[in-house]
Amino acid sequence: MFTYIPAKYITIDRQRRLSFEGKAYPSVSTILSATKPEQDRLALQRWRKRVGIKQAQKISTQACRRGTSVHTAINYYLGGRDLPDDVEDNLYWHSIKPVLESVDEVHLIESAVYHAEQQYAGRFDCLGEWSGNLCVFDWKTAAKPKKLEWITDYCLQVTAYTAALNHLYNVQIDRAIIAIALENQPAQIFQLNSDELNDYWQQFLVRLRQWRQQQR
Repeated sequence: MFTYIPAKYITIDRQRRLSFEGKAYPSVSTILSATKPEQDRLALQRWRKRVGIKQAQKISTQACRRGTSVHTAINYYLGGRDLPDDVEDNLYWHSIKPVLESVDEVHLIESAVYHAEQQYAGRFDCLGEWSGNLCVFDWKTAAKPKKLEWITDYCLQVTAYTAALNHLYNVQIDRAIIAIALENQPAQIFQLNSDELNDYWQQFLVRLRQWRQQQR
């Protein structure tokens, strides 16, 4: 029923796009990054100023490497492959592993998806089953626990993927999970139900319209 779609990137007017069936689409991450609320941008600038440019870059680089390492281990585990040799020393891996053990069945891992009607695309982390229901999973790492109101863009991201999957495969996925691995404690699990997905979908459509206006 579900088919793995490799991500094919092309560059148009110096901007990277995902290409499907001869059409180019902006990615979900591009849309959300370009339309980030002003207060969030200012908060990021204040943080960089407070810790210093070099330290901010160091922290960002470490976070990127941490995320890549954990994502690799997750994909190997869900795909039934032998884990990387260094995974046992990764505290973030041990944080999120119990969540992975609760995934009933895996249908797709890091597949691309696109929404032909709304004209956007992306590559999601996992489509699987949770408590017997189809669910879109998004894996994150963080230095500290998060509150739901701090991760709005994460929610919009996974919602956009869910809507695209529903549209592309003519299914009705009404559950999404954002699991955030932490260094010294169990991963946080944020579950989004159908009502919450509908609400975030409307918010994403607003951000999508904002992005289109920026492109004019």
